[in-house]
Amino acid sequence: MKKIILFLLFGILMINGCEKSELIDFNNIESEILKEMEMEQIPSIVACVVKDDKIVWEGTYGFQDAAYSKLATNQTIYTLMSISKLFIVVSVMQLWEEGLIDLDEDINQYLPFDVRNPNFPDKKITPFMLLTHRSGLAWPESTDGIPGFYDFFPHEDVPLIGDWLPEYILPGDEQYRTKVWKNFAPGEMELYSNIATSLMALIVEQISGMDYRDYCRENILIPLEMNSTAFKLEPLNEEFLATPFYDNNYPMQQYTYRHYPAGNLKTNLDDFSHFIIAFLNEGVYKGKRILKKSSVERMMEVQNQGTGMALIWSNHAGSMGHIGGGTGFSTLVEWQLDGNKGFFIFSNKYNGSVYQQGRIYELVRYQSTAY
Repeated sequence: MKKIILFLLFGILMINGCEKSELIDFNNIESEILKEMEMEQIPSIVACVVKDDKIVWEGTYGFQDAAYSKLATNQTIYTLMSISKLFIVVSVMQLWEEGLIDLDEDINQYLPFDVRNPNFPDKKITPFMLLTHRSGLAWPESTDGIPGFYDFFPHEDVPLIGDWLPEYILPGDEQYRTKVWKNFAPGEMELYSNIATSLMALIVEQISGMDYRDYCRENILIPLEMNSTAFKLEPLNEEFLATPFYDNNYPMQQYTYRHYPAGNLKTNLDDFSHFIIAFLNEGVYKGKRILKKSSVERMMEVQNQGTGMALIWSNHAGSMGHIGGGTGFSTLVEWQLDGNKGFFIFSNKYNGSVYQQGRIYELVRYQSTAY
């Protein structure tokens, strides 16, 4: 887990280029992807290039199931991991458009309990800080001794955000540990945080009066016709679920974390292309607007020139993106602000090859240059 955490922390800083590029045969994209999958023992990869308002290329490779009997397709459902956070910021910006949230207001105005970094009790924390990973809340890492934070749950048993989160961030509560807060003032330093983005999802619940998962379904997934996308297993066709694999290639059961808003949305290639198309078209998919153009622009404004951090998204050299990864899945999305195209990659095993500087990333990125 430590290896995963360190990789993800630096992976969100979008890095172009690949030292191994000269060793890759870019004239044979498919054979090179299959060769890399065999070398790294990756069960399946699906990848897609989107331009303007449609898919212009897709590649599906390998098998989605533990028996290696079902080929991965554009309908195979993968867990997005941290790319799920992009739906948090869309939710927040929708509420912002309605005048229901001020990004610079104290988050305590929207919560049923008061939140302060105990090291800086006089400093307010704002939604803007949560969305730019500058709240002072820790990752937290598995080595921080935060009890049960990374436990796996069957989907039907996962606790609601409001039931577990106060216990972890409020001093004196049952699961609280001092390491959940860092010793720097809110707004002072950027530190990627699953618990902070989960807190932002709780604020969405408090303002909207809806379960976060239901809010996303009604205000994002349904308008975008993402009919095979959900946080819960119940509405999904289990026939299409990609089996997650441990690093040792042992298959595992479907699972979720308590911080599911930050990492457990499930989708397929076809559905997720709708999400990217909406961003390529200033918030519109098939004539349905999920965000105003000004909201998309606000979301993409770089807030930290050193890291490229915008609102959840990262910007590097004109490309917006995010990655996700953990036990059983690796994901990446990237799109160009000036080229009106993007691409994404999903895999049902954690592997660095789909990330920046990885072979599969370089192959798919190269494929995107053809359009």
